[in-house]
Amino acid sequence: MIDIDKGHNLPVYSPTCYNCKWLHRECLQIPGKCKAFPDVIPLTIWTGKNDHHNSYPGDNGIQFDEREE
Repeated sequence: MIDIDKGHNLPVYSPTCYNCKWLHRECLQIPGKCKAFPDVIPLTIWTGKNDHHNSYPGDNGIQFDEREE
C-alpha cells in the first residue's frame, strides 16, 4: 500500500522553528530537523503548540534561539 498523502496535513513552515537558528534549512523533510532534534522535530513543536523556549524531552539541551538575519 502506498500512502501518497502522508504529511500533507502538516504546515510546510513551522511557526516555532522558522526563526530558530538551529533549524536545518537545507532539510526538505516535514517536519524538519535541527541541532536539537537531528532525526525529526516533534510535531508539538513543529506545529507551534510548544514554543520550545524551555527544555523538551530529547532536545539534547538545546532550545529555541532566534536566528539573526
